[in-house]
Amino acid sequence: MSSITSVSNEPELIAKAKSGDREAFAQLYEPLERPLATFLYRLLGLRQEAEDLAQETVLHALETIETFSGATSFRVWLFRMAVEAGFERLRGETLWSPDLQVRFGQRLAENDALRRRVRKLHGLGVRATYDIAEHIDYCFMCLGRTLPPHESAALLLTEVYGFSHEEAGEVLGAPAESMRHRAEQARQTLVEHLESRCSLINTKGTCGLCAGYHTLLCGDQRQTERALFEIDLQARFTPQERAATWDQRLAIVRSIDPLHADGTRFHESLMTITLEKSHS
Repeated sequence: MSSITSVSNEPELIAKAKSGDREAFAQLYEPLERPLATFLYRLLGLRQEAEDLAQETVLHALETIETFSGATSFRVWLFRMAVEAGFERLRGETLWSPDLQVRFGQRLAENDALRRRVRKLHGLGVRATYDIAEHIDYCFMCLGRTLPPHESAALLLTEVYGFSHEEAGEVLGAPAESMRHRAEQARQTLVEHLESRCSLINTKGTCGLCAGYHTLLCGDQRQTERALFEIDLQARFTPQERAATWDQRLAIVRSIDPLHADGTRFHESLMTITLEKSHS
C-alpha cells in the first residue's frame, strides 16, 4: 500500500475512456482498486461498507468519466468521489471511543465464553490467522475512527497513500496548508491516544491486545516475545523513543492490505464482536 502513481499514458487512456472504451477505463482504475478499497475501510472502519462503497464509486466513475475535465489526475478525481461518498456514510455517526479496544480487552480477560469465541474465530481457516503486525494496522484503523472524518481522511491520504498536501487538498476541497494542519492535528491526537493506552510503546499503557491475542491464540509467550522483537515495537521508555514508533507503525500500515491479509476474516469478525459488546 505504498504511494500510488498515475499510469504513464493517463491522458491517452482518459481520452479513450471518455469515448466509451471500457478497457482503457479498466487500465486507469485497476492500479487504484485495492488502495481505494483499503482507504475506505480505514475511513469507515467496517469492511462490508467499504467494499460496497468502493464498488459504487467505480461504477459512478465509469458512468461519469465523460465529465472528467483533466484538471486533476484520475486518482485525485476518483478519490474525491470516494471521500464524498464516505463522508456521506459517516454523516451523523458518533466518533468511536479511544478506549474501544481497551474495554473489549477487559471483557475478554473476564469472560471465558468470549475467549473461547475469539479462539474459534482463529480456527476459521483462510484469512483467519492472527498476526501482530496486522493487528497494529487494525488498531490504527480503530483509532482513526476517533477522529473527525476530514482529519482522518487528510492523515490517510498524506501519511499512508502518498498524496501530496496539494493533491489531498484537491480531494477534500481545501487548501494545501489546511491539509498540513489537519494531518498534523490527526497525527498528534493519535500519538496521544497511543501514548496513554498502548503497552507496546509504554509499559504503563492499558492495552496489550496486540501481544495478548498472540499469546491467547498461539499459547506460547516465547513466540509472542519473538514476534514483538521482529517488529521492534517493545515498550519504550523515553518520549523520544515512543514518538519514533509512530513512523514504525506507519511503515507497518503501509505494508498491509487489510482486506486481503492473513487475518482479514479474523479482524472482520473481531470488529463485529467488539462493536456488539461496546453497544451492549
